[in-house]
Amino acid sequence: MSEPRLDNRLRRQRKAAGLSQNALAARVGVSRQAILAIEAGRNVPSTSLGLKLAHTLGCGVEDIFRLAPDPGIRARLGPAAAGSENSERVAVGKVAGRWVAHRLPGHGMTAADGIVESAAGGEAVIRPLAGSASLGANVLVAGCAPLLGAVADRVNQRFGDARVIWMPEGNRGAMELLAGGLVHVAGLHLAEEGGAEAAARRALPGRRSLVVNLARWRQGLVVLPGNPLGLQGGSDLLRPGLRLVRRDEGSGAHDLAARLLRAEGADTWPAGGPLAAGHREVARLVRWGYADAGIAIESVALAEGLGFVPLAEESFDLVVPADSAGEPPVSRLVETLDDPAFRAEVERLPGYDGSRSGRVTTVEAA
Repeated sequence: MSEPRLDNRLRRQRKAAGLSQNALAARVGVSRQAILAIEAGRNVPSTSLGLKLAHTLGCGVEDIFRLAPDPGIRARLGPAAAGSENSERVAVGKVAGRWVAHRLPGHGMTAADGIVESAAGGEAVIRPLAGSASLGANVLVAGCAPLLGAVADRVNQRFGDARVIWMPEGNRGAMELLAGGLVHVAGLHLAEEGGAEAAARRALPGRRSLVVNLARWRQGLVVLPGNPLGLQGGSDLLRPGLRLVRRDEGSGAHDLAARLLRAEGADTWPAGGPLAAGHREVARLVRWGYADAGIAIESVALAEGLGFVPLAEESFDLVVPADSAGEPPVSRLVETLDDPAFRAEVERLPGYDGSRSGRVTTVEAA
């Protein structure tokens, strides 16, 4: 996006006043060449000269000079998340040299970077609400960890040349966005050792990447206080009449449930429970009585005053293409995760283990 362009109407106003370039130049005390250069757009007059021109021509300065409408920026448009399909408000960032825009939820909790003027075929024209330097400092991060909100706040407070925008997405969705060049960083949580490295190779074939640990946590069953149904493990997922919160296929919670169900000889998720978009929503559906249990991380259960039955230890990692990891603004995110102050904060958050936060593993190109 270029800087705002000055829309120059001096020639039109001069002719409407019946003055030649020589006559106008003589009245305001400059050369004819100066008037010619201003009309041609090669020179921008000083404030005093602009006022003299307006007074001589009998009009306002804004009748001669005004900012031209911004033509907007052309951006790739990411897939719309549930609830934002019709939103015209977008977050914007530059990924691998191309502008990318993501529709924001209509509730307006996140400040927009731009407005969609038109969209077709995965491309959109965006009317920006900030300058290109500001938008170029945005880091688009997809992942489901609620802790990413705190990471975004810490980066945004600490640095002037980086701003993290967190977009909640499950494992599969986050990695698909990264593979498609629609975000800078993708997060995922897996129980198996080395799972993030394998996922990085699949998402970024032929490219080096970094896997940076955000935190470790436990994932399990979120239940009512005191666990009144006595739920203990995977076999309880098949208990008749159990109202279990469902998660989208491709999320870490769905994958964990699928493994547990297969171990019990079942291959389908129990029907009948409500669908949740993330960990926090799982806990709230249980607390509000819409479900008996759901699979989520321990921290959201604790935050909602609920019980928790651990099922798996997991690592939440961020996958970052190596060719962008060392350059601002992405490097600011990586630097923050390795900051002792961030680890100290994580260690004091219930349900999180920050002992490995900021640890980097290099994944060579497959």
